[in-house]
Formats: sequence, C-alpha cells, structure tokens
Amino acid sequence: MEDDKIPGSHWKRCQKWQSMLSSRGIVNIIGFWLLVAMIGSVSRSDGALCPAVCRCEEEALTTSCANAALEFVPIQLNPEVKNIDLSNNKISNLHFTFTFYDKLVQLDLSSNKISTLGSANFEYQRALKHLNLSSNEIEKLSKDSLKGLKALKVLDISYNRLEKLTSIAFRELHSLLILKLRGNRLMHFEDGLFKSTKHLEELWVEDNQFLVVPSSALSDVQTLRHLSLSRNLIESIAEGEMAQLSQLSTLQLDGNVISDINPKALAPLLSLDHLDISDNNFTALPTNSISKLSNLTTLRFSGNFINNIPSLAFRGLFHLKYVKLDRLQNLETIDPRAFVDNVHLEKVIMDFNIAMEKLPTRLFHGNPKLKCVSVRYNKLESLEVTHFPLDQLRELKVGGNPLQCNCSLSWLWQLIKIQKSKSKSAKLGNNTVNSMEEQAEQEHHHDLMLDVADIRCNGPEDMKDHLLSEASKYQMDCSVGWMAAVSVAVTVLFILAVIGGVVYWAPNRKSKSNKKKGQINKNGDLSTLDTMLRRPPSCPMNGMMVEPYEVTRIEKSSLGIMPPAILHPNEYRSLPPWDPYGAGHCQSTMNIYETLDENTKPRPHIVYV
Repeated sequence: MEDDKIPGSHWKRCQKWQSMLSSRGIVNIIGFWLLVAMIGSVSRSDGALCPAVCRCEEEALTTSCANAALEFVPIQLNPEVKNIDLSNNKISNLHFTFTFYDKLVQLDLSSNKISTLGSANFEYQRALKHLNLSSNEIEKLSKDSLKGLKALKVLDISYNRLEKLTSIAFRELHSLLILKLRGNRLMHFEDGLFKSTKHLEELWVEDNQFLVVPSSALSDVQTLRHLSLSRNLIESIAEGEMAQLSQLSTLQLDGNVISDINPKALAPLLSLDHLDISDNNFTALPTNSISKLSNLTTLRFSGNFINNIPSLAFRGLFHLKYVKLDRLQNLETIDPRAFVDNVHLEKVIMDFNIAMEKLPTRLFHGNPKLKCVSVRYNKLESLEVTHFPLDQLRELKVGGNPLQCNCSLSWLWQLIKIQKSKSKSAKLGNNTVNSMEEQAEQEHHHDLMLDVADIRCNGPEDMKDHLLSEASKYQMDCSVGWMAAVSVAVTVLFILAVIGGVVYWAPNRKSKSNKKKGQINKNGDLSTLDTMLRRPPSCPMNGMMVEPYEVTRIEKSSLGIMPPAILHPNEYRSLPPWDPYGAGHCQSTMNIYETLDENTKPRPHIVYV
C-alpha cells in the first residue's frame, strides 16, 4: 500500500492536521493537498524536506529560514527540530503552524508582520524556552496568546504596538526569567501582572510612556535583579514609589526627565550596585538620595545640567568603583574633596564637559586604587603633574583639550616620549632604552597608557594644531630659555641703575647737608642745633637750652676755634643718665625734698592720696 511508505509519525500528524482543518470548516481538498505535500516531502531518510530558501542542520536539529521572504511558516520541516529561525520574513499570522514542532526549544519570529498571536498557537510548545517576537505589529495579548509556554524562560516582545497588558497576560509563564517589552506604548502595568512570574530576574521596559515607576505591579517579583526604565517620561521618584526590591542590583533610569529623587526613595534597594541616571534634568547631584546605596559600585550621571560637583558629592559610597560624569555641559568647578569618601574608586570618566577650564590640584590623590582617568574634550588649557597620581595610574586620557604646550607640560611630554620609546622598542624586539634616566622613568610608569594621537596643542603659535609628541626638547625645556635670559638681563640693568643713582645723588645731598649745618653754626641757632642733634631736653643757660657738657664745645664753636661736633652714638652710652633734679645738672645744689624756710619760703602743701 502507498500508505505504508509514509512514516508513522508523519501519517499521524497529517491526520491530525487534516482533522483540525475540517473542524474549522476548511474544505477537504485543502487537507488533501497538504497531505500530498507531506508525502512528497519524504524524499530523505529522515523523512523531512528542507526548503530551498532555508538551511537545515539535521544533526544539530537546527533550521534557519532568515531573510527568505517567506509569507507562511513552513510545515514540512523535520518534526524533531529544536531551533527554528524565521526572522526578517513577511509572515503575518501563526494560525495552526507549530503543531508539528512540539520539540522546539528556541523560536525566532522577529522582524515579520505578525499583528496577532491568536489563541493557543503555542499550546504544544511545552519545551520552548526562548521566544523572540520583537519588531512585529502585535497590538495586544489575549489570555491564551501564550498558553502552553510553561517552560519559557526568555520572552522578547519588544518594538511592537502594545498599549496595555492585562493582569492575566503572563498567567502560564511560571518559569519566565527574562521579559523584554522595549519600544511599545505602555503607560502602566496592571496589578497582578507578574503574579505568576515569581522567578522573573530581568525586566526591560525602555522606550515606553511610563510616567512613574510601576512599583505596585513590581512588588510581586522579589527575585528581580535587573530593571530598566530607560527613556520613559518619569519626572521624579517620590518616597514609596520604588518597590521593596531587596535583590535588585541594576537600575537604569537614564533618558527620562527626572529632576528630583526623594532622599528616602532609593532606600529599599539594599543590594543595588549599578545605577544609571544619565540624561535627565538634574541641576544638582542627588547626594542625599544616592548616599543610601552603600553597596553601589557603578554610577552614571552623564548628560545632566549641574554646574558644580561639591565636596563629598558621593558621600557614603565607599564601594564605588566606576563613575561616569561626561557631557555635563554646564559643569565649571569641582571641589578638591569631591571623591574623598570613594576609597575603592578605580575609574573616572569626565569627557566632553565643555565649560570645565581647570581641575583642582590633587583631586584624585585620596583614591589609592584609581587606575583610569579620562578628561578628554574639555576646556583645559593646562594640566599639572599634581592633578594625577601617576605612580598608580594605568590609563590617562587628556586628548581634545585646548592645551597650551609650554614647558609646564614637560611632564606629559616626557610620558609621551617614554610610551613612544616603548612602542618602538616593542616593534623592534629591543627592550633597551637610551639612558639610565629614561630606563628609571620607564620602570616607574611601565603600565601607563596615554591617548597620544589626540593630545594636540592650541598654543603657542608655533605649536598650534600640532601634536604634543611633535614638540622638541628645547620647546619643553623650563631651565633657561630666551625669555628667562631677557628677564634676567632686564633685572640686572634695573639694579645697576638703582645703584648708580644712589652713588651719584648721595655726595650732593651730603654736601648740601654740611652747608646747612655750617650756616646754623655761624648764626648761633643753638636750639636748631639741639634739635638736629636730637638731644634730650637741656637746662637753661643765659636764655638758651644747653647741655652742661656741651657748653665748652658751643663756646669754642661760636669763637670759630673748632667746628661743631656731632656726638657719636657710643658717646651717649658713656654719659651719665639725665637727672633733672640731680646736683650735676645746671650747677644746682638744691634738694627738692629740703625743708623750706618758713620765713622766706612758703611751705609746700602736700596732699596725701
């Protein structure tokens, strides 16, 4: 009989297929031609026919019909097949097409024209673990659209037209671990949506229209480890809006319009180690909010609108290893103590901060494990060696800045020279260097890598638009340049001019002073002389105030016998102390405490206090 030539499994499936068509009102002739197609497919020993537009690997039980312009799912493939790739075709519906393939483990239907999944079309795929339905035109999921997929672990329905998911859409996905819903039109999740997916670990909901974090629905998945809500419309995160996801390790909130995070909002995320809040509307670092994340190791804060990174900006983040602070177009200043708490910091990226003109000295010297620093394409005109802990760095990127390539960058020029020398030696297979000094430096910075090809100069004029590596030793020499020589010469000339002026004017001034003193002596202006001599008050003598020990000198001077003499300061030390009431002054022998004559002198009135 002809029927005996048909393998039992094929015959049974054909009968089942024909009965299904008949039960739905399809004419028997269609079933007949399908049966003929199945019989005609038995041209191989394994009883399967591989379409010409597909590639079949029978040993691996894999079939790929990608980019084959198929409009229907082929039904003549090996029923034992485990992996079918039907991506990038023109398939529009899935009705009754996978009944024959109950051994499927992986099915890719991405980039087709599927608008509906129908009802129970995956009922027999109880071994299916990976299902990709992305980039189709699916508008909704009914209660039986995913019926039978109890072993499914990965489901991708990204980039479809889903606007709503009912609470029973995933009711049979008990083994689901990864769910991707990117690029749909979802605004919220109904409560209970994830009630059956208690083992869910990853949820990707980027590029939707969420206004708030769907914390109520997420509270059913305590096993969630990765949550991505990137590129939605979330404006803020209030206290209590974040579900108690104690095992969540990665949270992506980038590309929203968040301007504020309540200080207590992230407190329930005790295990969070990766936070991305880039490309939002922050005008200040949410230090109080992120400081609760004591286990955080990675922080991305790019593309926000802050103008300052304050002291202790990342307070309490003692385990932080990687921080990305690039594309902060308003950032101007960084406090030197910004990273002092981050003792495990290993990598800092601060590129394309176009308003940042300088770095604080010793900014990174409090981070003993720092290995990589990148400050590319900022507005830095100068860089000091004290900015970076060169003894511990392994990678330093400073290219794209408008650097002034003078001798202040000689340290960077030296590092470039060492790196180029190492590279050249490696190509030649020669590990020697030119000098002992270079060898010592090379050993000290043996692992430091620079972005040599991007480090260009913006000045001075002779170095503009040239690579720093092209500068000569003379241009980078800070010891004695021609500018220094000119400065020294000008300084010496100025000092000589001052000394010459002093030598020229001093004798003239002294001569004038002597003439003035001679005039004073001739006129006998003793009070002026006394003032010039800066003597203490003198006693009266013949109407003039004169020191007793100067009388002889003044008399002789007035007679023209000798010129007036100016006492040397040491002469004052040999003179007796001035005592206005002593017997040696003014030739007075009167004692002020002597008893007065009652007849001739009035008794002084003494008042005792």
